[in-house]
Amino acid sequence: MSSTERKTELLRRILACVAIAVTIYYLFWRVTETFNPNALLFSWSLWIAELFGFITTALFYFTVWRPLKRTTPPPLEGRTVDVFIPTKSEPVDVLRKTLLACNEMIYPHRTVVLDDGERDEIEELCKELGCAYIARPMHDNAKAGNINYGLRRSKAEFVAIFDADHAPQPHFIDRLIGYFKDDHVGFVQSPQAFYNIDSFMHRVDHKKRYVWGEQGLFYDLIQPGRDRWNAAYFVGSCALLRRKALDDIDGIATGSITEDMMTSIRLQSEGWSSVYHNEPLAYGIAAETILPFHIQRRRWGLGGWQVFFKANPIFVRGLTLSQRLCYLASLIYPIEGFQKLIFYITPPIALFTGILPMRALDINYLLHFVPYYTISLFAFNEMGRGFGGNLMLEQFSMGKFITYVQSFFSLFLPKRAKSFKVTPKGDRSPAPYALLAPQMIVFAASIAAIIFALTLLIFGRRSDEFIIAVNSLWALYNSGLALAIFLYAKKKIVQRRECFRIPDMVPVVYYYREKDQEIRRISVAEDLTRKGLSLLSVDRVPGNREVEMKIDLPGETILLEGHLVQGKNAAVNSHTVSRVGFSFTGISDKDRDTLLNYLNDSAVRKFLAEYSTQYLTYFVKRFMKQRKRVGRAERTGAYLPAVISNGDGKPSYGVIRNISTSGLLILSRHSHELDSRVKLQAVIGQELLPLEGEVARVKLCESNNFSEMFAGIRLTKADPEDLLHMIRVGKRIESIR
Repeated sequence: MSSTERKTELLRRILACVAIAVTIYYLFWRVTETFNPNALLFSWSLWIAELFGFITTALFYFTVWRPLKRTTPPPLEGRTVDVFIPTKSEPVDVLRKTLLACNEMIYPHRTVVLDDGERDEIEELCKELGCAYIARPMHDNAKAGNINYGLRRSKAEFVAIFDADHAPQPHFIDRLIGYFKDDHVGFVQSPQAFYNIDSFMHRVDHKKRYVWGEQGLFYDLIQPGRDRWNAAYFVGSCALLRRKALDDIDGIATGSITEDMMTSIRLQSEGWSSVYHNEPLAYGIAAETILPFHIQRRRWGLGGWQVFFKANPIFVRGLTLSQRLCYLASLIYPIEGFQKLIFYITPPIALFTGILPMRALDINYLLHFVPYYTISLFAFNEMGRGFGGNLMLEQFSMGKFITYVQSFFSLFLPKRAKSFKVTPKGDRSPAPYALLAPQMIVFAASIAAIIFALTLLIFGRRSDEFIIAVNSLWALYNSGLALAIFLYAKKKIVQRRECFRIPDMVPVVYYYREKDQEIRRISVAEDLTRKGLSLLSVDRVPGNREVEMKIDLPGETILLEGHLVQGKNAAVNSHTVSRVGFSFTGISDKDRDTLLNYLNDSAVRKFLAEYSTQYLTYFVKRFMKQRKRVGRAERTGAYLPAVISNGDGKPSYGVIRNISTSGLLILSRHSHELDSRVKLQAVIGQELLPLEGEVARVKLCESNNFSEMFAGIRLTKADPEDLLHMIRVGKRIESIR
């Protein structure tokens, strides 16, 4: 850690201590000086909600006080590993992608499907792909019981577990198994990462290349923080577990639908250590719409309550104080639903009735509240280390507050009503608008209360202008959160696209017949799915016709047939640039599986590497060293195919990502060395424009089977008119993307 980073961390911890001290004083002052004796229930309710916020914040600061950064150890050799994929009702296509990815893992292992749905099509899929298939006759204890049934039929020393939609990277086991050199390590957990960044739980700024995920704070900061206290916990997927440790606790814990947390508590109470490896090693599908999001959060909330009452870490023997506090922070989180409910109804009550939860709402109150609130926000943002995003977190709190309230009352429902429910993935059925009713009630009540109070004020029926003003601002804030989550969720009522389009840059040759003449064109696929792609071509692409196509993957060529759908066209110079959709209608099983492996092993990682999940906090901006910026000519996005040769006599296709008058960035299948010379031809329609240059920088796109690299080329030989022509075409392509 550099001196600047140490200084930043020190200031963050000092700020957190100041915020805690200020909050304690504020809460003491509130309970001793401000309670309204004529509305004690109202006063205590609001104060307890504020107290709960302080407790959760203090536990958060404790958890993330000094997040642990680990160095990947070398893998252990010669160990036996079984890879378990528990499934119940997930679609075959989703499971196929996961099994293909499991088979591609480098470390020797056996892939085992644990089918709780006893489906013939899943058994056939396992036979086709060479995976073991296990289906149990009884279906008690949901996912935990399913895994335990598989454990009794496994003799492997280690077990990896993945949800049916989480496809691992080829090096998953190699990255994690080295931690087990320590005989006390019971399990190693990696993040649950999601590639469909258009899901309900993501917010994306494509211009700034920034993506915020609702679970980002947990996986990027809270888990590394818990890891420092030996309290990182198993999240049910993307983990490698020691068989002996599971045998010590009689397998995966039952008794809660969040079996993962209860399993972690039991393992650590028996003296087993946990490790959190903070690197995405498997990618799954996040809840696409509000319905699966609601189902998932309700299950988590209910499971948390079950653990709280059945295996409360405060009372479990064998845990350290640090572990107890870390688990307590997770278990009490669903109470936030009741806390937020109080915050949402307080302004309307005050505006409708004139009753306050304090004696007076005046300048003296604001002189206490504003410093406390401001310092608390500042401290949380800094301790969040750029993964928090307070406004986004508040929006999602508005979106799920009633879900957590429901999860508590679900405890009292019959056992069948609170049974494990699989989160729907790839479901395109619309969600009921009733899921948004609580947010709309908050919005309507807040706005109605403001109008009502202002009306009474205008007609002289009330004279408490200051009270009305403050509560109106609070109500406006709540209504803004409700409206924001409603407008976003409305777009996510139904998942219109069956598959997320993974951004990419892949050379594609398509050909069709036109008046007894075969037309061939090379273009670029800007995104890919298992069922289609989007083409960028410098040509007028005819729509609504069948064409044949070759997708030129690194080291592989896929042949297929499909249907072109007319898209956007734009003219530039003497050319037409087109962006069209292409739906696969004919593809062999081998090529389909090759494409699925490419998407998981290369395309997903390549596009996510372009996005940041962390923003710069004030302290980071203030103390980071000012770097001298090296002047560089303005770059224009291109997405132009190119034929590349570096002197080995084997030209290959590549894609020019951007270009300027002095250089370009190209995605190449060749292995380029710094300062080496490169010859290429940019393809614009039927034109081939020759370019030469030197490699100024390289970035390898890590992949097991699909080797590529980005190479920054400093041009040494190029026609200026050709460069200007390419730039104009590139700008036009960017305009229709």
